[in-house]
Amino acid sequence: MVLKYVYFGFAVVGIFLFFFILKKIFKRLQAKLDKLDRNVLFKNKEVAKLFKFITPRREKHILKFATRTLRITIGIFFLVIYLPFVFSFIPETKEIADTVFEYVMQPVQFLIGGFLDFLPGFFFILVIIFITKYLLKFLKYLTGELERESVRLDGFHADWAKPTFNLVRIVIIAFAAIICFPYIPGSGSDAFKGVSLFFGVLFSLGSTAAISNIVAGVVITYMRPFKVGDRVEIGNTIGDVTERSLLVTRVKTIKNLDVTVPNSTILGNHIINFSKNAAEEVGVILHTSVTIGYDVPSGEVIQALVKGAKNTQMILQKPEPFVLVKSLDDFYINYEINCHTKHPEKSAVIYSYLHESIKNELHNAGIEILSPHYNAVRDGNDLTVPPENKPKDYKKPGFSIGDFKIGG
Repeated sequence: MVLKYVYFGFAVVGIFLFFFILKKIFKRLQAKLDKLDRNVLFKNKEVAKLFKFITPRREKHILKFATRTLRITIGIFFLVIYLPFVFSFIPETKEIADTVFEYVMQPVQFLIGGFLDFLPGFFFILVIIFITKYLLKFLKYLTGELERESVRLDGFHADWAKPTFNLVRIVIIAFAAIICFPYIPGSGSDAFKGVSLFFGVLFSLGSTAAISNIVAGVVITYMRPFKVGDRVEIGNTIGDVTERSLLVTRVKTIKNLDVTVPNSTILGNHIINFSKNAAEEVGVILHTSVTIGYDVPSGEVIQALVKGAKNTQMILQKPEPFVLVKSLDDFYINYEINCHTKHPEKSAVIYSYLHESIKNELHNAGIEILSPHYNAVRDGNDLTVPPENKPKDYKKPGFSIGDFKIGG
């Protein structure tokens, strides 16, 4: 009996000795960590690319925290295993030690049993992951060939390849997750179902706008109204498309502003693509209007407008610019000059050059850019038509007040 108490004393001393050695080991380890001035865990180039924010100083803090956590874990694990052994030497505490040891071993046995029961399902999940991984690799290779147009399918455009792969990938991963779900430990428990239901409700309530944008993004992808780099007008926004995603489209305006447009907004608005037909031989037609009085011969106005358009930078000489008489208004004629260009993305500066050029040509031709207005009294006023169109015997009417007449 006395020998058992001696063993108990040695076992208690062993506890203090263990913690003393543990403290010394970790104190030395902490001292070495304090001297670190470079990355140890994140020194690999590939790993460093993924974790650029892990500087040597931050890695030192992470390692020191990990060592403290490891020290506490080892101490707790030692006490849980060692204390029942210590108390088993004394008859008075042996029953308590057996009970405590049984309590400790119950969760361990549960974990081990659960892991062994999970092994068949685990291998099934591994097979599904393996199949999914290589199926996605094959589809990525196939869509890559379609994008490079090495492989062609009738009715399938090259710019559909990447978004189609992304959609198919989501479907395949979701299908694989559904297959694997019943084999996950605890998937049939009420707690797991409650958590799944909770997150499902949160997702459905908070993602209405996101889902509508994603659906609109898919529709826009297969409508193909524009591509990255095109000059477009979406609602009141004019600019170049810089990025397309399932949720939004980014447009860089001519004032160098970045505008983010939700895809649902794009689908609900008209879209004007200035770049799509710019590569054709005739390019895109730019147009602007001037209003000139009826007393100026139309032939002179048209000739000056065409000449001004031809002298404008980035305007094509063939097809030639042409003029349309848009309307005969009450006081003036509305002329519209139309000209072709292959640079619609520079339309703002082209319009500036065009306006300056037609102004100069009209001035050189002696034509005032004037939109006259007239009152209702015509007595004493000359006809506002070109001189060559006036009758040969035409005389300017006099100005009359009642029976009194002046001139004429």
